[in-house]
Amino acid sequence: MLEIVKVFVIHPHLFEAPADRPEDLNASELSFDASMVRCFAEKVLTAAAAGGSQQWLIDGPACLSEAAFALQRTFAIAVVWAGLIGRSGSMLAEPMDAARRVEGGPLWQEFPLVWSPGWGREIFGPVWGQEQNEDQTLWRLSPLLSHVEDPATERSEYEFLYPLFTFDRFGTERRIQFMQLFSISGGGTVNGETKRRETIFPIYFRQKSDNPTNDYFALVPFYGHLRNRLFRDEVRFALMPFWLQTRKRDIITDNYLVPFFHVRRGNHLTGWQFWPVFGQEHKEVTSKTNSLDEMEIVGGHDKSFAFWPLFLKSREGIGTTNPVTNQAVFPLVTVQRSPLRDNTTILWPLFTRTENREQHFVEWGLFFPFIGWARGEGKHADRLWPLYGNATNATTRRNFFLYPLYTHRRVQSAPLNSERTRVLFFGYNDFRMQNTTTGKTFHRRDLWPLFTWRQELDGRARLQVLAPIEPLLPNNKSIERLYSPLVSIWRSEANPKDHKASQSLLWNLWRREVSPQKTRTSTLFGLIRTERNSTGRKWRFLGMPFPGRASGFPNAAKRNGAEDSSSGQIRSLRDETHATYGATSGGSFLISSPPLSGVLPPP
Repeated sequence: MLEIVKVFVIHPHLFEAPADRPEDLNASELSFDASMVRCFAEKVLTAAAAGGSQQWLIDGPACLSEAAFALQRTFAIAVVWAGLIGRSGSMLAEPMDAARRVEGGPLWQEFPLVWSPGWGREIFGPVWGQEQNEDQTLWRLSPLLSHVEDPATERSEYEFLYPLFTFDRFGTERRIQFMQLFSISGGGTVNGETKRRETIFPIYFRQKSDNPTNDYFALVPFYGHLRNRLFRDEVRFALMPFWLQTRKRDIITDNYLVPFFHVRRGNHLTGWQFWPVFGQEHKEVTSKTNSLDEMEIVGGHDKSFAFWPLFLKSREGIGTTNPVTNQAVFPLVTVQRSPLRDNTTILWPLFTRTENREQHFVEWGLFFPFIGWARGEGKHADRLWPLYGNATNATTRRNFFLYPLYTHRRVQSAPLNSERTRVLFFGYNDFRMQNTTTGKTFHRRDLWPLFTWRQELDGRARLQVLAPIEPLLPNNKSIERLYSPLVSIWRSEANPKDHKASQSLLWNLWRREVSPQKTRTSTLFGLIRTERNSTGRKWRFLGMPFPGRASGFPNAAKRNGAEDSSSGQIRSLRDETHATYGATSGGSFLISSPPLSGVLPPP
């Protein structure tokens, strides 16, 4: 083992590029010769067995230089492509030949994509996957890493043990992060400036830019100067918490011994506080020009507190049509008064009364959140938490029963209407969103951890059986790429626009594909295959043709006389697709596959 360590520590030159190899050679153009690796292994093992002979260091470079350089530059590519694929070059560089496609079930399965034109490949069950469509190329090694490339938008994504490590590129912008604590980002901005940002949160912050005025550096808690970070336009500090200065728009706050003492100044604004003993802030009425090039009043305010949060007082919106006054002796009483809204709370949370003159309703609450009711044109509500609750207004209706056993919310606000039903938080979720202008609907159902199903606005639908993560983190593309294939024992997809569908059981141990031209099935690692088209059904067993029963499609075409075989084939298989895998109604195409019939009723 000592001899092996010396390769990396004492003789690092073995892993440098040969003198005759150009340094800018593209990594994808390098090759890795297995014979060189064997040469290396034999010499190391022989030397180790001989008790530490150094002779292998003399002979090694002759067979190692090329292999070591390739291993250094293309390790990830060698492991993934050479170890799993074993084919030279990129397998997705050219369209897949449908006549020569591999159908080996969980071992190796190639198939056409349903949701978009393109091809996919899965090897060793859910472990390795590839997809290529009109827009992007994807490969994954679940659950370790994945890569997505979209040349049209200049977008590239790498993920390793997501969300542990990610790398994203969009045009000239790049970002790499580790556990959201360490990150490096950079690239061009909309104004043509190039920036590079480094972060080790929350200790180290640094940015370098073409414009020196945008550079910053911070090492917490010793010294720092930040720009457009931490929700502030500018942050300065030294020996924090002794001194910290923040700026948001025109308001500057100097903090001393954070958070106890600060002084604030800005456009017609002054204030100070010695928290939690006493503090005050005053802003005069000002004006500004809005987006319509009209003068607009910016209200002033007076705020103060004593022994926070016991005594609070404020006047906001001074100079506007709706000035608001708040006074509180917490928790005895809090009072809010304004032309549009009054609120009184006594012994919070014992009693609360709100009168909303803008929305025309009055609301009472006792022992918040347990008892509450509201009456008026703008709102009608009754709540006896957690047993029952119902609240409605002009656009929204919410109700619950034995919370969180059942909750429901419906929003009608053109052009989008939405409705959501939940049982036990994420146990069951049913969400619909409809575009009232086009009539198209997005629909998603989750039953944790059994299944997740969704239908896109264009009618495409997808079902996955066993979904322990997706209901908790919906619409997460990284989860769907890396982790969903490992647990999805049943997958089903449908595309009503192209009249295509597919189903897969136990990672393609059984697979079915439906298109307007034909229907194919593959069972038991491809040992049993069927294909049905206008001429009938064909069987293959162990790769050999097996006589099958005629489907009757030609006879139907002959009886009609005017219909040729191709059009009859498309219509018949289209009807079969709709009857077996979905029903089109109002732009909706719903999967209702045999193993789940009765479990997922059509909406």
